[in-house]
Amino acid sequence: MEVKDQSGAAAANSSLKIGPPVLTVQDLEKSLSFYQGKLGLRINRKRRANNEDLENVELGFGGNFAEALGPLVVIKHDPNAREPPRNFAGLFHFAILVPDRKSLAHAFLALERNRVQFDGFANHLVSESLYLHDPESNGIEIYRDRPFREWSHDTEGHVVMDTLPLDLDGVLSELNDQDRNKSDAFPSGAKIGHMHLRVTDLQKSAKYYQEKLGLHVSADWSKMGAIFLAAGSYHHHIGLNVWHSLDGKKHEEGEAGLDEFEIEFPGVDQIMKSHSIETREKEGFEGERTITDPDGIRLRLSALEKEKEEKTVAS
Repeated sequence: MEVKDQSGAAAANSSLKIGPPVLTVQDLEKSLSFYQGKLGLRINRKRRANNEDLENVELGFGGNFAEALGPLVVIKHDPNAREPPRNFAGLFHFAILVPDRKSLAHAFLALERNRVQFDGFANHLVSESLYLHDPESNGIEIYRDRPFREWSHDTEGHVVMDTLPLDLDGVLSELNDQDRNKSDAFPSGAKIGHMHLRVTDLQKSAKYYQEKLGLHVSADWSKMGAIFLAAGSYHHHIGLNVWHSLDGKKHEEGEAGLDEFEIEFPGVDQIMKSHSIETREKEGFEGERTITDPDGIRLRLSALEKEKEEKTVAS
């Protein structure tokens, strides 16, 4: 697949941010027990979903900066949500980025202490990762990025990534005895680093995210059923794979799993020129943009906070 020139739209989107996923769950109590009791997140607030009588619970880090930081994940409770089939399009995992390797060690020890079942561990060359899932099988990656100077690129400019065994002893060596006794999952904060999606047609979805959102292919694993896309020089903001969903079932409203996720980037109004716009009010800010990808996965587009502030001042 052709790599788009990073001097174009992708470079303009170098400040792109992935916002919190909204997960539709059937059992709110079990989900909150996991995200609060196992991951150590706090409820920032509860509200009703727009135009729906469904409770949304925003989970983050609490404290005085909870509103400024925003939620890390949003749980939408729908006890009548339908179970998707095995070949569904939707969430593969959402990825929580921690600041450094020491933070990753804290996360591992805290989760192990809370008896979380890990799905695996990986060294991706550009990052180191822990994998797990919540009670409704929503995949979660917790990872730290290696410094950019340690990343390699191939002759086509793609970021070189792999899936190798994680040196877990090396990760844990970042902690002294005192650190090990007081570990919690996110001692220095965290944010959503990327979203990895199950899709039914790899090339079609990759083309959509390139042409509509200005992302470029950062790593092409299409021969292995995956493509990674990014803005700017990051290893990936969006991952796509067809490992279990090739020619499968597109996402439909009312299914459990990923309901939507947010992307913040500059120039959002330009992106929307080629779309039919669904406008809703969100926290007093009119013009929230929602688009749907080829598999029915909803993306909520918004301007970066700096642009929102500039628009408010100008008005």
